[in-house]
Amino acid sequence: MQIIGSDLGTILAVFGMLLAFGAFYDRFVASLTRKGYAEGFMGLIVALGVFVTLSGLSILSINAALLALGAFAASGTPMIVGSIVRYVQRREAARKSMLAEIEK
Repeated sequence: MQIIGSDLGTILAVFGMLLAFGAFYDRFVASLTRKGYAEGFMGLIVALGVFVTLSGLSILSINAALLALGAFAASGTPMIVGSIVRYVQRREAARKSMLAEIEK
């Protein structure tokens, strides 16, 4: 049976690989979060996960993957940039607060 130009077996294989990636990536991100390495960079971590998902989709349909990539880039870029800017602002405020405490 053909679905979007791919047979059901190929679709199930791609979905299985993406499911395995998702389980691995969840554990990896949980580890980063526990260690504090993900702070301020979650948007980029999410974008990497989306990119892997779109890579899987490209096996099934390159046109669909490119269209989705463009859509995610358009909607996600402002959120990622905003998230990083807010993180940098919080770090700067914390730094200034610590300096103010030291100067007391």
